[in-house]
Amino acid sequence: MQWLACRGLCYVGLVRSGCGVRWTSVILVGLFGSWIFGSVECGRNCTGYDIKCVNGQCVDESQTMRSKVNDSRSSGVNKTPKVSCQCDPLWSGLSCDIFTCSGRMHLQSSSGVITDGTGNYTTDNKCTWLIDGGLDLPVRLRFKEFATECSWDHLYIFDGNSVSAPLIAVLSGMIIPQNSQNYVIPELTASSGSAYIYFYSDAAYNMSGFTIEYKYSLCSNNCSGRGVCHDNGSCNCDPGWAGLSCDAPLCPGNCSFPNGTCQTDGCNCSSGFQGIDCSIPLYKSHWTTVKYQDRVGMSGVASHSSFLYGKYLWLVGGYSFQLPTNSLRILRYDFEQNILENVSSVAPAARYGHSTVVYKNVMYMYGGAVKNTATDEFWEFNFTSSLWNQVVAVGTTKPFETVGHTAQVVGSLLFVFFGHSPTYGFLNTVQCYSFENRTWSILTTSGAIVKGVYGASSVFDNVNRVILIHGGYQSESFNTYSLSDSLLAFDPVNLSWKILRGSGQYKYLHSASLLGRYMFVFGGNTHNDTSVSQGAKCYSLNFMAYDIDCDQWYVLDPPDLDPDPSRFGHSAAVYNDEIFVFGGFNGLLLSDLLVYKPGNCESAPTREICLSMKSSGVSCVLFNQSECLNPDFAGKNLSLSNMDMIKEAACPTPPLTGVCEKEKLKACSSCVVNSQECVWCESECLPRNASCATSEITSESQCYANSSHNSMECIYLHNCFACSLNPACLWNVVTHRCELLQSGQMPLNKTCEDSCSVHSSCENCTGASCMWCGSQLQCVESNAYVTSFPYGQCMEWTTQTSRCPATRCADLKSCSSCQQNPMCGWGDDGTNTGLGQCTEGGLDGPAASLRNFSVLTDWYFTSCPQCQCNGHSECSRNSSVCLSCGDMTTGLNCEKCMDGFWGNPIVGGNCTACECNNQADVCNSTTGVCYCRTRGIVGDRCQECDKAHKYYGDPLNGGTCYYEMAIDWIFTFNLSSEENRYYTQINFMNIPPSKDKDVDFSISCSADASMNISVKTVTDAEEKFLFLNESCLSFTSKFSHKVYIFGPEYNTTFYVYVYNFQTPFTLQMYFSQNEPLDLFRFFITFFSCFFSLLLIAFVSWKLKQRYDQYRRGQRHIQEMAQMANRPFSSCILELDSPLESQPVGSREQLLQWSSGRRKRECKATPVTVEPLFGQKAAVLSVIVRMPKGDEDYTPSDQSGLAIGSALVTLCGHSRQASTDPAKPEKTSKHRKKTDVVITNNSSDII
Repeated sequence: MQWLACRGLCYVGLVRSGCGVRWTSVILVGLFGSWIFGSVECGRNCTGYDIKCVNGQCVDESQTMRSKVNDSRSSGVNKTPKVSCQCDPLWSGLSCDIFTCSGRMHLQSSSGVITDGTGNYTTDNKCTWLIDGGLDLPVRLRFKEFATECSWDHLYIFDGNSVSAPLIAVLSGMIIPQNSQNYVIPELTASSGSAYIYFYSDAAYNMSGFTIEYKYSLCSNNCSGRGVCHDNGSCNCDPGWAGLSCDAPLCPGNCSFPNGTCQTDGCNCSSGFQGIDCSIPLYKSHWTTVKYQDRVGMSGVASHSSFLYGKYLWLVGGYSFQLPTNSLRILRYDFEQNILENVSSVAPAARYGHSTVVYKNVMYMYGGAVKNTATDEFWEFNFTSSLWNQVVAVGTTKPFETVGHTAQVVGSLLFVFFGHSPTYGFLNTVQCYSFENRTWSILTTSGAIVKGVYGASSVFDNVNRVILIHGGYQSESFNTYSLSDSLLAFDPVNLSWKILRGSGQYKYLHSASLLGRYMFVFGGNTHNDTSVSQGAKCYSLNFMAYDIDCDQWYVLDPPDLDPDPSRFGHSAAVYNDEIFVFGGFNGLLLSDLLVYKPGNCESAPTREICLSMKSSGVSCVLFNQSECLNPDFAGKNLSLSNMDMIKEAACPTPPLTGVCEKEKLKACSSCVVNSQECVWCESECLPRNASCATSEITSESQCYANSSHNSMECIYLHNCFACSLNPACLWNVVTHRCELLQSGQMPLNKTCEDSCSVHSSCENCTGASCMWCGSQLQCVESNAYVTSFPYGQCMEWTTQTSRCPATRCADLKSCSSCQQNPMCGWGDDGTNTGLGQCTEGGLDGPAASLRNFSVLTDWYFTSCPQCQCNGHSECSRNSSVCLSCGDMTTGLNCEKCMDGFWGNPIVGGNCTACECNNQADVCNSTTGVCYCRTRGIVGDRCQECDKAHKYYGDPLNGGTCYYEMAIDWIFTFNLSSEENRYYTQINFMNIPPSKDKDVDFSISCSADASMNISVKTVTDAEEKFLFLNESCLSFTSKFSHKVYIFGPEYNTTFYVYVYNFQTPFTLQMYFSQNEPLDLFRFFITFFSCFFSLLLIAFVSWKLKQRYDQYRRGQRHIQEMAQMANRPFSSCILELDSPLESQPVGSREQLLQWSSGRRKRECKATPVTVEPLFGQKAAVLSVIVRMPKGDEDYTPSDQSGLAIGSALVTLCGHSRQASTDPAKPEKTSKHRKKTDVVITNNSSDII
C-alpha cells in the first residue's frame, strides 16, 4: 500500500501515482466521511487551450493527423484544431475528473472498497472487478449501499476469477429494509479466495448505485469480537451471543422478562407468549424460521413447485445457481421429523416456472422453462415407484409451450391458467386436461374479459367452487408491460370469469395460500418500471389476506425476521393450519423455511380483540358474549340450540370510489360481471347509483350486442400468433395491434412473421425488432425480457444490430473492448504492435487454446499490453508510444484512418482511400461516406446533384452542381450548421428571361471568399469567365441586354462560383431585371389609388349609416311587438294609508318619529318578472307611488300610482363591484355628529 496526500479530498481505489503511467492501489481517508475512488490531480493543461486533463492526456487531433495526400486535395479541409482530453481508465468527463465504473479492475489488497463511482452510475455501461490478493482465505463482502433499477441493472458476484466460477448472487433493485433501519445485504463469502464482480446497466434508468467493502477473513466479520474463530471458518460465540458472526443476542431483550426466561438455547416463553423474544401474545399471528436438518446440501432454489402429499412437503425443480441443468431434482420435507431429503429418481430435464398437481396418488408436472426456453412437456410421477413417465395426450389439441402459469385440479380436470409462451406471448387462455380422457382442450370462457399474465398465483375455494387467481406480470402492447393487482374468480363448471376486488398491491411471482376463509398472499416482485422508486421493491415483504366472504383485503404485519425475508419466486403450502414458505430469490437463492402461525382465538383477552382479529386474517366468533372461539371449533362442538349465542364480526363496508372506473373494467362484461355492482353506460363503467343518459347495461347478455365489447377481446391480444387464434380478430401489421374483424371484412393474410424465439443469431434477432441476450444466446420479445430472465440470467442485452459484435468475444478487435465483456480476455501475439485475439477465459487463461502465440506469457485478463498500436507500428522499449503509424493510420494508438481514407484499422485492419469523384477531401473514417465539399453535391460517393433542392448539373468527370436562381428574388444561404462544416464551395446559375432588360447582379458574404463569374450562350458554348478571384464580401455588376442576348431561346446562362470559404458562412445574392422607376407614372398611379380608396371609404360610411338606422327601426318595431304581446293579468294591491303629517315638537321627537318611519318602510319589490328568450334577461315591473307635493292626499282625478318597467339581467349570483372595499370610518369621541334631514317629497316605491 502506498499513501498519497490529495488536496482536500481523499479517495479509495486505483489512482495514478504522480503523473506517470504506473497505477498504485491506495486507501485514503476522506474528509467527507465517504469512501470513493479518486486520483491525484496532476493538472495537465493543454498548452494554448483552456482545457485541463486531470486524469488523462491532452490530445490535439489536428496535430496527430499524418496526412499523406497532396495539398490540392486537402486544401479545402477545415483545419481548425480539435483539442480534447483522452481519459485514463475509470475516468470520464471533459476534464477526465469524474470517476466512472468502466473496464476491468484487479484488486490485490487484503481489504478495500468497491463502488460504481460518484453520483448516479452511468447508463448503458459494463464494468468488472476481480478481487484476487493471492491469500488462502475467503473473501467476505459487505454492502453499505445498493440501489439499481430492478430486474434490469444487475450486479453479479462469482466465487472465483471468471464468469465460469460458481455464481453467488445476482443483485438488483433498491435494497431498502421494511423492518430495520440498519439492514444490509447479508455478508457474502467467496470461499475460493477470489471474487469476480460484474455490473451491467442498460440504457434506460440510473440510480445511486452501490458501495461494497471487502476483506480477506477466515471467519465472518471476525466473529464480531464476541467469539473465537476456528480453523474451519466457524465462530465459537461468547455466552449470550449467537449467529454466524456472533452478532445476534441469544436472548433478545432478555426474553421480555417476565414473559420468558433465557436458557442456553434461547428464550423459554411463559404461557400465553411466543416469538423469539417472547414478546408476542398467543392471540397475535407471527412468523418464525424453521431450522431443519438438511440432508441434501440445499443451495437455494426459486420458481419451483410445491404441494402436500402425505406427511411431506414436496419440492420439485426450480431455478438454482449451482444445480446442474440436465436433471430435475425432487426434495421432500418431513413435517414430523423436520428433515429435508432428496428423492432419487431418473428425472426429466431440470426446469423452473412449471406447475405440479396431484391426482389419484400421482403427481403431474406441466410446462416450465428448460434452459430458459419454455416447454410443453407433460409428465407424471408415481409416488410408489418413484418413476417418471411423459404423458402423451390423445387428440389433435396440444398444450402451449408456457412458463409462469398456474394450475388447479377440480374433479377429474386440470385447469391451466395464463403463463407466457415464446410464440403466443402472454396467454389469456384456459387450458384444460381431462385425466379420464387424457385429452387437452382450450376452453371458451364467458363473463369478464381478462388479460394474460405471467407469475400469477391461484387457490381453489372449495366452498364457493371457484378458482381465485391474483396478480401477475402482463403486457399492455406489443412492446410495453405492467404489473397487475387483479383478483379473478373462475367458475370451472360454467367456465366463466368474474372480477373481484383488487388488492391494490401490484406484484408477480408471489405465493397464495388458502387458510380458513382467507387467501394469504406473501412476497413477490412489486417493482413497476420507473426511474423514481415509489416504494415498490424488487423483493417484497408485503403480506396480505383476502376475506373471501367479505370480498375485502387486509394488509397484515410483515414477518419481522433476521435476515430480512423479502423475496419472490418462493412457494407456499398449508399444513396443520400453518403456512410454510420455502425458498425464493432476493438477489440470493434461498433455502430457508418460514412458518406463519395465525393467532389463537381462545387466547383473545377481550371480546373487542376477539372480533377485531378479523382484520388480521383470523376469523373468531364470540360465544355467549364472553368466550372467543375458532369458528370451525364452534361449528363442530356447539349444539344447534347454542348457535344463536354466537356473534360474528361483520364485514366492513368497502369504499366504492373509483372501483368501477379502473382500467380492468373497460370491457362491458368485465364491468357487469364483478363484485362491485357496476353498470355499463355509453362505453363507460359506472357505479350502479350513477346517472346514465341512456339505458344501463346490467347483464352480460346485453353486452354482446355492443360492438365495442366484442373488440375488447382483440385489444387484449398483443401478439400476432395469439391474435390469429381468435377467428374474430385480425392483426394489423402497421400498428402492431389486434383488431376486431368487421362484418363482411375478409382477412387478407393471417400469416404472422417468425416469432422472436426462432432467431438464433444476434443480427437476425435485432433485425426483427427483438431483444438479443448474448450470454444466453436467446432472442425474446421486447415486452418479455423480465419474464424470460426473472433471475438476471441475461448478463447483457441489445436491440441494435450494430452492437451485436460486442456480445461475442471473437468479434472484439481490441484489448480494451475485449475486457468490456465480462466473459472475455485478450491474448497478445508478442510482436509488440498490439495485435492479438479476444476469447473467453479468466484470470488463469483462455477457455479455449489460442494459436500463433504463447498463452501463458501473453494472456491479459485484467490489463492490456503496454503497446497498443493495432499492428500498424511498434512501440519503443517499455513505452506505450507508437513510433510511427503506418498503413494510412493515425491516432495515439494508430486506431484511426487518416483524412482521405476509411476503414477499421483496429487490430491490423486496413484503411482504404476515399472514392469521392474528386468532389471531397475526406470521408467518414468508418463507413467511407464522402463529405462533399460543394454544397448541392450529394451521394455516398458525391455522384449526384441534390435535385430536390434545385441543384442541377453533373458532378462526375470533373463537373459540378449549380443552384438554379430565379430572377428578381433575393436568396440567402446560411452554411452555419454542423452538417455544413465540410463545405468550401457553392455554385449558382441564372438564365435571364427578358430580352430587353439589363441584368443587375449583387452578392455579399459574411466572410472573405473568392468568386468567379462566367457566361455561356447558344452561339458560344464555351464558358467565358467575366470575373476571376473576386472578393465576395460586397460585389455588384450590371450586364447590358445590348451586349448579351437574353431570353429563353438564346439560353444565355450566368454561372457564379463561390469558394475558399470556411464555415460558418452566410451569403446573400440576387439576379434582377427590374425596369428603372418612372416618377410621373408612379405619382399618377399613387394619387389615382389614393382618391379611389377615399371615395370607397366615404360610400362605405354612408351605407353603414343607412344600415344602422334601418336596424334601429327594426329593433324598435320588435320591441314594440314584444311589449304588445306581453301577457296581461290582474292583481290586488293593498296600500297603506297616507302618511301622517310630520309632528311638531322638539329635536328628539323629530328624530324618534323619523326613525320609526324608516323602520316601517319596505324594500322595493317587483310585481312581475317576465323572462325573455334564453332565460338571461327579463322585464321587471314595479308599482310607483307618485309625489303628493305639500298635500296629504293625491290630487283629484289622479290615482297617485304608476307602473315602471325595466330590462334586467338574470343570474344566480350578483357580481360584486370591481372596486376596492371602502375603508371603515374611524370613530372618535371628538367627532362631530351630523344632523338628520327629514323630507317627505320623494317617491315611495312599493
